[in-house]
Amino acid sequence: MPELPDVEGFKRELAGNALRKTIARVEVSDARILGKLSARTFASRLRGAKLVAVHRHGKHLMARMDHGGWLTLHFGLSGALQFVPSRAEEPPFTRVRLDFADDGGLAYTNKRMIGRVGLAADAADFIVEEKLGPDALDRLFDFAAFKAAVRGVKRDAKSVLMDQEIIAGIGNIYSDEILFQARINPAARMDRLAPAELRRLFRKMRAVLETSAGLLLPERRKGGRCPRCRSLLKVFKVGGRTAYCCRRCQGC
Repeated sequence: MPELPDVEGFKRELAGNALRKTIARVEVSDARILGKLSARTFASRLRGAKLVAVHRHGKHLMARMDHGGWLTLHFGLSGALQFVPSRAEEPPFTRVRLDFADDGGLAYTNKRMIGRVGLAADAADFIVEEKLGPDALDRLFDFAAFKAAVRGVKRDAKSVLMDQEIIAGIGNIYSDEILFQARINPAARMDRLAPAELRRLFRKMRAVLETSAGLLLPERRKGGRCPRCRSLLKVFKVGGRTAYCCRRCQGC
């Protein structure tokens, strides 16, 4: 599932290859990805437009059109965004393709169809409508804001990190990585973490998401071992999601 670091990569792909290029052709190969929006309306709003700015909020990507309004992209479980040169073969599972007047285009792919492409009048309103919390890497989301967001939440730390209404951008994989690097049990109650643990959790959250540095990620599999102590990782359910945790390092 694409999480904040992945969507940041899609943002760079769009910014580097699509900004200020005229969209000459819009192809929607599976209109289900648009939800209630019709393919005709979607195409008519984008055809002839230019994308002039791009913004990421959590796992959502938004691109502003020169005539007003925003293209919105959510990648669900298997979505991706990539630049496709003019004569290149279309990527598998392409659901929406934007072709530019000069060269190439953008392909939104999604194998499992759990995601959404749409339009919004205003980015800030869209964030509110989607009930998204602050972006995990927003410079205004400092430790004080983080502490205020999670204070008193009587749920396990993993579920709180993954709750998009509290903090936007973290999913199943990176929540495990953040908690591993912070040496915190995924099942530990967030409201019972010591102040030092909370500060360490925030610091590791920022570091992991900014660098995509994954110590645990390569071992996050059946039979995986802790990269610190080489103990077998414990695999268990936390809040209905699979968690990977080191018994020795994280006390799970």
